[in-house]
Amino acid sequence: ALAAGTAVTLLLGTPQPTPPRKPLTAALPASFMGSAGSDVAIGSDEVSKSGVSDYVNRVYMLDSTEGVALYIGYHATQQGDKRMHSPTLCLPGSGWTPVGEQLITIPVANKPVAINRFILQNGQNRILVYYWFQGRGRLTAGQGDLKLNAMRDALFTHRDEEALVRIIVPLVKGDSASVASTGLSPDALAARLAETIIPPLNNSLPAPPNA
Repeated sequence: ALAAGTAVTLLLGTPQPTPPRKPLTAALPASFMGSAGSDVAIGSDEVSKSGVSDYVNRVYMLDSTEGVALYIGYHATQQGDKRMHSPTLCLPGSGWTPVGEQLITIPVANKPVAINRFILQNGQNRILVYYWFQGRGRLTAGQGDLKLNAMRDALFTHRDEEALVRIIVPLVKGDSASVASTGLSPDALAARLAETIIPPLNNSLPAPPNA
């Protein structure tokens, strides 16, 4: 039994933190739709609680009143208190109520990619949220798939790093009206940003274990 336990321990091991190939802030576009991004620092306590090892919290103001927010939280490992949490848990916990949620598909490099879309409301304010998980050569939408993939990769590759990507578009003029002067609806704008950041983020994250 001792020998078997030792063998299993050696086989499983403990995934070691895997740093990104380049800092996220350097890999992502400095501007979007002609508007420069502004990075917003997150408090050290919140960073510590979230377990992220690198993050981007950026706002692209498209005019004086409307913009789109991008958050990427990278976890070099998901062991212990470093596990990531879905926005469907943290945003409702801060006063936002989900009023619609679905899985959608957007094209990225001419290939369909599944991501999560949901709308939340807080009083009279409504926001559109796109989010997904990206890492180890995969783009994952489901929380269940995220956990299964992390467990399998931790077993066979001793890696479980992952990034949570979240895009927020405030629904200032409604669910379908053009945002600022972009000529794009909130969904089209969020999809455009997703298509823009997924490839460079792949280049910033660690190469897949089998690459």
